[in-house]
Amino acid sequence: MRAKFNTASENIKNTFLKDGPHTSIKNCLERLLKYYPDKLILGELDEERKNLVHWDGKQVFWEIQNLGDGLIAYGFKGSHIAVISENSCRYVLADTCISSGVGVVIPLDKDASEDLTATLLNRCDADVVMCTKALLKKVEAVKPHCPLLKTVILMDKKVDGYLFWDEIVAKGKEVPQDANCYRNKEMDMNAPAKIIFTSGTTGANKGVVLTNTNLTVNMQNCLDTIRTKFYNNISMSVLPMHHSTEINTHVIARIGSGELTYVCHSLRNIMADMKVYKPHLITVVPMVANAFYKGIWDAAEKQGKADKLRMGIKINRLFRLFGIDKSHEIFKEVFEPFGGNLNQIICGGSGLNPDVVKGFNDLGVLLCNGYGITECGPLVSLNSETLHDYRSVGRPCPQSEVKIYNPDEDGVGEICVRGKSVFSGYYKDEENTRKVMDSDGFFHTGDNGYLDEKGRIVFSGRIKNTIVLSNGKNVAPEEIEELLAIRLTYATDIVVFPSTFKQGKISQETIVAGIYIADEGIRKDTKRVSEDVRMVNATLPAYKKVNFVMLADCEYPKTSTRKIKRTGLPETVDTSVGFTV
Repeated sequence: MRAKFNTASENIKNTFLKDGPHTSIKNCLERLLKYYPDKLILGELDEERKNLVHWDGKQVFWEIQNLGDGLIAYGFKGSHIAVISENSCRYVLADTCISSGVGVVIPLDKDASEDLTATLLNRCDADVVMCTKALLKKVEAVKPHCPLLKTVILMDKKVDGYLFWDEIVAKGKEVPQDANCYRNKEMDMNAPAKIIFTSGTTGANKGVVLTNTNLTVNMQNCLDTIRTKFYNNISMSVLPMHHSTEINTHVIARIGSGELTYVCHSLRNIMADMKVYKPHLITVVPMVANAFYKGIWDAAEKQGKADKLRMGIKINRLFRLFGIDKSHEIFKEVFEPFGGNLNQIICGGSGLNPDVVKGFNDLGVLLCNGYGITECGPLVSLNSETLHDYRSVGRPCPQSEVKIYNPDEDGVGEICVRGKSVFSGYYKDEENTRKVMDSDGFFHTGDNGYLDEKGRIVFSGRIKNTIVLSNGKNVAPEEIEELLAIRLTYATDIVVFPSTFKQGKISQETIVAGIYIADEGIRKDTKRVSEDVRMVNATLPAYKKVNFVMLADCEYPKTSTRKIKRTGLPETVDTSVGFTV
């Protein structure tokens, strides 16, 4: 037995939502001022990482109002404003402000190359860039290649010759309250509010246009779907904010429920920041959750406390049979590195390891798994019952409808989504918009999956990643990767891909498992690795079996959300880089 987890909507139905669902993000901010003016909403460590800086409800409201009025007063009404920055509270405020009535916000990856940054700025018609001083040199380098880009605004420090955030906010404060400005502007809910670049389903670097309606409905879907153990909890924002998940689904939903979110400026600081922020909830990718769990047991083994931890788990299970939760008392030492309060982890992006799900549950941590795609706002579904159902990603959100297109004999087909959170199209790209939107208004995600008997989505893999064998069989690499990860718990990276195996003059079609193992001792134990892969193969039909294992010397290149990049994987392999299974 575990404590009842309520949705955010249930928790705030008599306060924030007593006038009904939020009608816009701007309406959400107005309610913040009305109901929670003195409540802490955002927080972060200062530049020296010594002191906590907080924003309460009224400060969030007025900073956004004044920033919006200031931007319009400076002539940026209707501008396409790109944000290139490290994660920060000002990033959240800028994104929210621009998308709620100033113009169109375009979050860009701060780590993208100069060539790619210039390309994306031109594709989205950006005429303004907001950035931090640390990224000014990069922005100036790409500016000559972006003819529409006229203005650079610095977010954190004043530099001569550039507009500065504080100056814009000060300008906004001077705008009369009854002026035709940001604070009094009527929202056009169907106007473009945000352009987010994503690989999409038909190629790279398409600009997904999200409207105020898309963003608001996505927020409400989050409030209606994400369950927490208790109200007034603390979350920590970790994932890069240029991705749709972090601001759209995590931070804005937190603001929409009037709860405190701390911002981690960099993934490098995740463990140090958790000790300071003491979060109850964190949103990460499964790879990070797996690393957390492995770290717990590695520390216990190293300190000679593994048996004590196992005994604690048995005691905790007994308590919970009677509805008593003593998890954080029994495992106080375990939770100290995570700040002491962690009780929920929300994941997305790939499947969960059932051993990790069960292991965290034994420690009193609920591990949830969700499914989303930028074109859908992004949230499509969330599963909070992973202990008994780790395979699915939950039922579709209340305001989303899902169908399976062209299912095979097992019911597996393309996941398609319809609803008010689904995007209006790719920016200036009608051809590719038509390719993914059908006549019934469903967006074709490019992901394979099926609906189980309870209407839950079971994700099978990306269509573009599907391995098509010469015998006509289709193999989802994600399925095999998940099974390997469950068995090879010592592996750091696992990626499955098609290749050609060459042995002398003989070549044959091969399914390869590329594996990186950080522990050198295990990496050299090819017999153990081979046996574990064979154990996984024994559960698979012949055409899905891994034929060759390629042991990597270092980690595979990853995206900013810690997904392995599949581009650049070898088209041919031979015995010099691994072994047959």
